[in-house]
Amino acid sequence: CSSTFAPSSSLGRRGGLQQIMRVAKTIALCACLAGVAQANDWEADLKRAKTWKPRSGYKGAGSLGSANRQLNRHLEARVGHTFKACEEFGVGELRGVLRTLLPLASEELKQVYVPVDGRRPVYSTVFEMEAHWADVPEHDERVRDAHCHEAVMWFVHHLSSKAQGELALKTVLPKLPVTDHSAGKGKRAPHDVAGKFYDEKITCQNCHVGGIDSLGVPEVAPETVKAKQRRCYTNYKELFNITCGPCDGIAGPYRGDDDQYFDPTDCVVVAQPHEVPVNERVPVALPPQFSVDVVGGSDRFGRTTNPVHDQLPGPVAKIYGQIHGKWYMDAEPGADLWMLRHDTVYASVTENGIPIPFIAPHVTEIHAQTSKQRAANLTGPMVSLIDGLPSFIPGGCTCIPDPVGVPDISASLATGMANMDYMGRIKLPKLEYLDVPIELDHYANWFFHIFMDTNKSMPHYGKAPSRLASAYAGTAVYNNWIMGDPKIKDPEVWHRGIPTSPMKVGPDAGKFCLDAKKVDFCANISQSTFPPQGEVASAARASEAVAGLPFFPGKHSLDELVQHLKVASAQIAQLLI
Repeated sequence: CSSTFAPSSSLGRRGGLQQIMRVAKTIALCACLAGVAQANDWEADLKRAKTWKPRSGYKGAGSLGSANRQLNRHLEARVGHTFKACEEFGVGELRGVLRTLLPLASEELKQVYVPVDGRRPVYSTVFEMEAHWADVPEHDERVRDAHCHEAVMWFVHHLSSKAQGELALKTVLPKLPVTDHSAGKGKRAPHDVAGKFYDEKITCQNCHVGGIDSLGVPEVAPETVKAKQRRCYTNYKELFNITCGPCDGIAGPYRGDDDQYFDPTDCVVVAQPHEVPVNERVPVALPPQFSVDVVGGSDRFGRTTNPVHDQLPGPVAKIYGQIHGKWYMDAEPGADLWMLRHDTVYASVTENGIPIPFIAPHVTEIHAQTSKQRAANLTGPMVSLIDGLPSFIPGGCTCIPDPVGVPDISASLATGMANMDYMGRIKLPKLEYLDVPIELDHYANWFFHIFMDTNKSMPHYGKAPSRLASAYAGTAVYNNWIMGDPKIKDPEVWHRGIPTSPMKVGPDAGKFCLDAKKVDFCANISQSTFPPQGEVASAARASEAVAGLPFFPGKHSLDELVQHLKVASAQIAQLLI
């Protein structure tokens, strides 16, 4: 606001007083509006500080590199601020920025961040900060990138909006770095001071790595107790002001979209989240190598978060299967080759609750992905086997590019499981399929729920879940976890079931497995050539791979079964013609 008071000599005393009053009122109004604006800015600052989970627009697509790119777009959109690439700064210049930022931090904002929050302050004084730098090499690019991460985090989360505006007039700030060095996190050599320093400075990014956080499907609030038992997502608080309780969203056996085809699992609340200290909770974990029995579960062909808006056509999306089988995994962090196998038996199949007779397939998927493929964001081959089809015709063995790749279940590249919400402690009087009582710590992230056994006498206590669940994307109960490399006890696990005699008809006659998409890594699949040899990737690119989470056995079984039968039917029809 502005006003000019320059009374003319021709103005009378009364007119001059009136103009003075108008100016005074204008100044008072401007001051009032400025105060309101500052108060609103401060309220927004506090709200941001108290918000643990970033909004979807502030998350990446499952990797630190993608998160950095997304956040840099928001930095570049800030009006009145000057940013330049992290890579254009020297370490000394960045340390000057940090010396400027540290004293500007709001004590009120810093007090909001609890010790487990990645945004928490780590230095009280510039002297303390400089003492920490004394042990860190200056000529390692990881140190430079660590300083960029810290500078951006302090600017966004430690400074008030007012301080940010004042800083913009005198300081050029770094953007987040392009390169992700987190591939070595958790396994640094004792002398790798720069690597450990970098790991300390990317804690804020854990929340921003994200992943797929929307299927483009509009959500609908659950309207009944039964509906809430089946589906309660962590974003319902933001969408509908619904807080999910310990027994909400745990799902159970289902055969159709309508809740009349859903059998809720009995659940008793043992403790609310605030009643279980963090150090007494069983943390979420999945071992990198294992085999386990899938004693039972339910699966939906058209995976979604809301079946009202399916992305697949008509009845196809609403096909459900009751499953059991086996799950094998070998995905050691840093290994040149990751492997995953699901053996799934469909005990029954329904279409939105209506039984489909004479269908009880036994389907196997074997996933392979090299480190080099992960770095290039290539998902690698998925070999699908349908038990009972003769090997001399197409369809019994099919290789296609894997829809998602092998999941990073140990969070060596992605940190999704580390950021799950603790929902509380529950007791199931009868765990599905095993009919035994069990006490579980319940965690959730969006639509995905994971349950850790609290019984310390269980062999998989603290190492692996007893149960996984989602409302319309599969549920499963696990037993008999065997930790370690699956091929020690089962040397043929990664190629068992691939035909030993070639197809005699069809376009791939002479091959053992149909190459449905005509890709190089599917061109010559056999028991002697699969799995492929591991390939090393550079650490600079390894973290760019997006990690999928196909936890539920049969994630691809039904769609691949349909696809493979279509391919086989087409090939056989051509032969008949």
